[in-house]
Amino acid sequence: MHIKGNFLIIISGPSGAGKSTLTARLLSKCKNLDFSISYTTRKKRTSELENGHYRFVSINEFEDLIEKNAFLEYEKVHGNYYGTPINPIEDSMKFNHSVLLDIDVKGAYNIINTNHFDCISFFIRPPSIDVLKERLIDRNDMSLEEVDRRIIEAKNEIMKSIHFDHLIVNEDFEECYKEVEKILASF
Repeated sequence: MHIKGNFLIIISGPSGAGKSTLTARLLSKCKNLDFSISYTTRKKRTSELENGHYRFVSINEFEDLIEKNAFLEYEKVHGNYYGTPINPIEDSMKFNHSVLLDIDVKGAYNIINTNHFDCISFFIRPPSIDVLKERLIDRNDMSLEEVDRRIIEAKNEIMKSIHFDHLIVNEDFEECYKEVEKILASF
């Protein structure tokens, strides 16, 4: 698939909705699509690679980047800073590439409201809260208390889905992907 033009493509939704899987598929299928690597102060999980989805930095380094206006947006989420660096996005767009962001709902909302770039925003949601809870438990990487906290947050995030261009229910991943692909192909 080839995306005509250069857009900021935002994939957002609650933890466990399927954003990372969708992002990986889009990146493998779209040749003119670059991924925005976010900065974070959270600890790296054992399964994560440096320069994969995140650049892991200290709080002091992150705050220095804030002072330098290096971020398109940044937020404190789950007690850690997350930020979207602006320079790599601008560099990709110079080469007529679109840029894909897998980002939390607060950060997505901030970007949508900046009007800094032409955006296509997708809110990915699970078919139900029960399915979401099951997905989070199946990940086996957080406590049940953390799962419950994420469920409460997901309910609040789902209410914010009205601010996105497209709401996609991820009940069946292949159908979810086809729907996103069809929308992107129309641009």
